[in-house]
Amino acid sequence: MAGVVVVAGVVLSRLLGWVRVAVFAAQYGTGPQISAFYVAFRIPDTLFQLVAAGAVGSALVPVASALLANGEDGRARRLVATIANLMVMALVPLAVLVWLAAPVIVPIIGPSNDPAQIALEIDLTRWMLISPIFLAMAAAFTAGLNASGIFGAPALAPNIYNLVIIGATVALTPFMGIQGLAVGVVLGAAGHMGIQAYAVRKQGLYGLVLDVHDPAVKETLKLMAPRALGLGVTQIVFLVNGFFAVQAHLGVNHLIQGMDIYTYAFTALQIPVGLIGVPLGIVLLPPLSQAIARGDRERFSRLVDQALRLTLYVVVPLTGLMLVLATPTMTLLFQRGAFTPEATSIAVPVFAVFLFGLVAHVLISLLAPIFYAGKDTRTPVTAAILAVAVDVVSAALLFPLLGLAGLALAIGLGAWAEVAMLFYFMRRRQGFDLRRLGLTVAFAVPGASLAAAAALAADRFVAGLTHASTAFPALVLELGLAGLAGLGVYLAWSRLLRLPELTTATDLVKTLVRHS
Repeated sequence: MAGVVVVAGVVLSRLLGWVRVAVFAAQYGTGPQISAFYVAFRIPDTLFQLVAAGAVGSALVPVASALLANGEDGRARRLVATIANLMVMALVPLAVLVWLAAPVIVPIIGPSNDPAQIALEIDLTRWMLISPIFLAMAAAFTAGLNASGIFGAPALAPNIYNLVIIGATVALTPFMGIQGLAVGVVLGAAGHMGIQAYAVRKQGLYGLVLDVHDPAVKETLKLMAPRALGLGVTQIVFLVNGFFAVQAHLGVNHLIQGMDIYTYAFTALQIPVGLIGVPLGIVLLPPLSQAIARGDRERFSRLVDQALRLTLYVVVPLTGLMLVLATPTMTLLFQRGAFTPEATSIAVPVFAVFLFGLVAHVLISLLAPIFYAGKDTRTPVTAAILAVAVDVVSAALLFPLLGLAGLALAIGLGAWAEVAMLFYFMRRRQGFDLRRLGLTVAFAVPGASLAAAAALAADRFVAGLTHASTAFPALVLELGLAGLAGLGVYLAWSRLLRLPELTTATDLVKTLVRHS
């Protein structure tokens, strides 16, 4: 049942996340105002990523799960409350410091020759600085509830966040302009936290507790430190890529902002990552942690093997399908209102290059929790630092040659470097056999190629019938029929070769349907 709740919540969250960005695109297109918003959003988001974000879940869930598995429910509740309070104590002074230093920091992050643009970026940054405080509390609540086996409220929370921002965009921006988006981010963050408050209160997971002497708190902080370092270092990628992207002015008369195109293409990439990797990672972390706590290495290895093989079986063909259908996909996702066909034509090749790293991004979202379950946050951080180094160097070299596509390629290269290191340590420390994964890829790639060819043929056929219409119903029909054609070929290939992953996938679907 947990899988159904999490998958449903994440699917809805990703869809609403796309709607949120699509509403931004329709209302503001690729102009300087929305570019200023994306630059300003980066700074509060960096604070959240540095102090909380994945660091809380990766450290708090394993420790709290172990306490719960051993019947120490009271300590687990005090642990969650203490970590939440410590994060607030860290974030409040940081937010004040950044508010004061914004005139110095913002021009470095989003350089511009227009003083009005810089002033707008500073103003929006200051508006949104309270949001990481709410989000950090929400992250602690989510981790505590997930460790307790409660997934409903945490799965709903990101959807509230997106819905509030969408509502603010529609309701506030006519009166407040782009500042309405900043207010929406703050209100959405408050909603993200607030929607979990009832479940947290019912479980007794929060109070004015600061039990810093509890060994479980010390262990959690010790585990959080390297993960927070890794996330902080990872933000360097977004800051560096944002620095380059801001300087790319594209299209006729250079009116299309590179930061916006980069953001929209990256948003499209994150949809499949969120739909596949993130829910699997969330659902897997508690049972993996409990398996480690109980010394059940056989169950641990079996869960890891099945999850990775199934992921590769699904994501490899998905990458091929999205590559050949990149143009109708980006058109469907964003081309409406102020987002012009010219902007779509510029975004499509950037999105296509981003897809080079899709498999790696999904694998990272699964591989990292495998180490977190064993209370090892250092290895993923080491791999993330390697990825950052590869990405930053690649971006500096490739951007002058390839522009935004170079930044997209750099992120893919960094992701693959991270995956390679994580697999290396899995094999070295845990004796994980990679040959089964290699066989899955070896059989999936030819099937994915055939599926992509079928999808492309179907897409061309339907586009001919609709005269390449960009109307929403026509695009849905085009992508739907092309996707079904590709899926049909891939399933036929799987049945012909009797791939075991097909049975695993079928059983998973049956389980989800049975418990829905």
